[in-house]
Amino acid sequence: MAESVLPATVVTAHLAACAESLAGAELPVADMAEAVGHLVAGQEHISAALTGLAARLARGPVSEERAALVEVLRAAAAASSHAAEALAAGGHLFESVANETSF
Repeated sequence: MAESVLPATVVTAHLAACAESLAGAELPVADMAEAVGHLVAGQEHISAALTGLAARLARGPVSEERAALVEVLRAAAAASSHAAEALAAGGHLFESVANETSF
């Protein structure tokens, strides 16, 4: 993963703000296919970030708490990856729905 110019706390706060804005937006059906494509990429990057955090913690001294946190991060990474896969699998459906004449 490339080193960010911004601190991770700034990047994650921005990510949270963008997700909140998207959650409250009334996305036109015609834009859903493109938006979902971006969400798939975002979920994949989130999964990679969580996997990286887990790997970093796994290299440290072993404690019960650290091992549990590594497992939590790995599970969250897997869940994010599964979400990306599910959205990607339905991508063609978003395009079909966007082409409907009435909705």
